[in-house]
Amino acid sequence: MPISAIILLTEKNKYVKRILKYGLLVLAFALVAYQSVYFEKLSVHNSKTAVKFDPVAFSKKLWKEQLPAKMDSAVSLSFLIDATAKNKENAIEKYTHSLAIGNYRYALVKAEALVEEVKEDEVLATVNQGDTVLHIKLATEFIYGNAVRDASGLVQVVDFPNTTDLNSISEEFNKLVREQVIPVVKGKLKKGDRIRVVAAIELNKEHIHWQGIELYPVRIEIMP
Repeated sequence: MPISAIILLTEKNKYVKRILKYGLLVLAFALVAYQSVYFEKLSVHNSKTAVKFDPVAFSKKLWKEQLPAKMDSAVSLSFLIDATAKNKENAIEKYTHSLAIGNYRYALVKAEALVEEVKEDEVLATVNQGDTVLHIKLATEFIYGNAVRDASGLVQVVDFPNTTDLNSISEEFNKLVREQVIPVVKGKLKKGDRIRVVAAIELNKEHIHWQGIELYPVRIEIMP
């Protein structure tokens, strides 16, 4: 065999060995990388990493840490009535809240009222409104719905895409009213008492009726 052919064959063998060498290295790296990767269904992963929402703890935290400031800054019921009479749209936008699109809006209001009658499930009272008298109903038994939650302005629907969680917050807020607010005056109120109250109210912005409006209290105080 000619010397040139021998040299060419030798060089070819070196090239083949080099390809095999690097090919084996790449294969080994690929095997190590494959062994280090763990595949898992997204649904399984989400179920492991998702933190279960605790409506009781969440609601109590809001009630204790953030709601007091909201109660302190609640708009006067008389002021809200005057404001809606002057510019309803502006007053509704500024002083009310709602988690849904529609006519129903909620506000946190404060008022001083005179107790007229104490019933089993509500207190009838009056509030001076200029030269007139406004009759109100203070719920003391059937605390339900979303009025307290929405009137507080502390919950945003974008933070709770799960409707169940939103409803749970309402239920816990209502429960706190029944267990912590109502007992303060339940069985103590009588006709002629004057009270200070901070409460949630529901308004239909297309048909606002102030006479006989129902208040869901979040704070009640019998005045001396």
